[in-house]
Amino acid sequence: MKKYWALILLLISPSLFADDWPEVEFPDTADVQVVADSMLYHGYPMKTWVMEDEQSQMMIASFFKKQWEEKSERFDAQMFNGDYVINSMQPPFLLTARIHQEYDRVITYVGVTKNVTDRQLEKNNQVQFPKPNGSTLISDIKSNDIFKQGRTLILSTPSSLASSYHFYRRHFQQRGWVENSAILDTQSGKAALQMSQGSNLVDISFNTKKSVVYIVANQVKEGL
Repeated sequence: MKKYWALILLLISPSLFADDWPEVEFPDTADVQVVADSMLYHGYPMKTWVMEDEQSQMMIASFFKKQWEEKSERFDAQMFNGDYVINSMQPPFLLTARIHQEYDRVITYVGVTKNVTDRQLEKNNQVQFPKPNGSTLISDIKSNDIFKQGRTLILSTPSSLASSYHFYRRHFQQRGWVENSAILDTQSGKAALQMSQGSNLVDISFNTKKSVVYIVANQVKEGL
């Protein structure tokens, strides 16, 4: 299922979120915040929440297991790097909960991802963000609300820091974007670039680790 398991320039079609998504219930004692209610992750529609509770890690795990297991076509629950991770396949949805024990509370990250057709996936990913030759896309998240569209990408590239920095600087300048700020520090292996065009703003940071340049790009556009 391609990147179905992996966790805004593109306007998300309302039909992507019009289906009956599975209802996620939370403990009455929990403090729950919506992280994203209309998001695309690598082209897949996704909703996410973060939850805090003073109950134990195993009690929270038992709550979600009881809620999801019988409804699942496939179900998995196990410890992973100190966190209790639950995956529930309820086609066309994948429900996940990553339950992390802090000193005095438990933090749970809950996500629901919807599988889509190859045609819809291609449509969702049709707006491509520029990247240097040979780059690897690590993460691509798009979201939108009433007031703004956002997109966050993480890339890695074997190109040099200076080459990567000038690639993006030149790319946006040639398309009429205005340079708001620019820092290139080859000695520290870091750089930052902010460009704007009307209500469209992009922030790009560069960080070098073991001869690989990691790029994080955040793009925001006010309005729809």
